[in-house]
Amino acid sequence: MKRNEALELVMTAAEFSPDATFLVDERGRIRYVSYACAEIFGFEPSAFIDQQIIDFVVPADQDATLREAKEVLAGRKRVGFENRYLHRDGSDVHITWSARWLAHERLRVGVARDVTHLRRRDTELAVLLAMLAPHERKVLELLLTEATEKQIAERLGLAVSTTHSYITGIFRKYGVRGRAGLMSLWLRQLSSGSWPPKTR
Repeated sequence: MKRNEALELVMTAAEFSPDATFLVDERGRIRYVSYACAEIFGFEPSAFIDQQIIDFVVPADQDATLREAKEVLAGRKRVGFENRYLHRDGSDVHITWSARWLAHERLRVGVARDVTHLRRRDTELAVLLAMLAPHERKVLELLLTEATEKQIAERLGLAVSTTHSYITGIFRKYGVRGRAGLMSLWLRQLSSGSWPPKTR
């Protein structure tokens, strides 16, 4: 398969992906973007073509983005870099990237995945945790396991009555009646069953 045919195949496949695929030249100008960008960024693909990709990046993330682009141009395959782009409606879109340099085509190919909903849930989770005192956070982590109140007390070196008091306070703060309600609340907040952040 010729190089141009391979590139054409990549572009065709990109049109069926929910992630946006970008082809960017050495000067940072966008040469191609898949249609998924309309859903992710609110702009039609034509709005990106021949524009500097950095101009779409949130100003606070531009320096880090330029450093990452240099890594790709140096031939290093990059996965998991995250930055924020400006949506057409003025909001920030959180993107995680997989990118590599196509030396023969002199193009940087990047696949952009929208993780905005995950970052919003992270924020909501942080707000929920901020409602609790340090000991309550530790109790909460164990409440979301199968540990009994007595086991929680033993693991944290607390009296059972003190532990019960913390648990009652947690239920009250979150507006739930018991452990099942608390678990339901946390499951709604988590994006993919990941564990709540550990307390320090």
